[in-house]
Amino acid sequence: MESEMAVEALLDYLEEHREVSESYVLLREIKAYLEVDHPDFYPCIRIKIYRTRLNGQDWFHFELSHNVHTPEQAGPYYPSRTTEELETIAVDRAINATTTFIKAAIRAGHRPSDRWLVPNERF
Repeated sequence: MESEMAVEALLDYLEEHREVSESYVLLREIKAYLEVDHPDFYPCIRIKIYRTRLNGQDWFHFELSHNVHTPEQAGPYYPSRTTEELETIAVDRAINATTTFIKAAIRAGHRPSDRWLVPNERF
């Protein structure tokens, strides 16, 4: 728990800092091979999980290494909600932001492709 206390102390410090309006402390980076209901396709993404404090409340924020763009979509999907109260919910939301669209495209008859994963240039 020592590292958790360090994160809390850093969030406290940044919240009081006169020259910081918003901050995110990186907790971990996850590498995941996703199950998308296809026997030969297990796309790999990375997820960064941050702790942040907004309006006095602690949150978990995620960023994805890739955004999904299947033939069923007009353009890449950029999650609009990336902050949750619990870390596990933030991780689930990050995974679902990718798998939902890939599974739908596969169900629609498209052959899966790594090209469906568009690198996030800000990751």
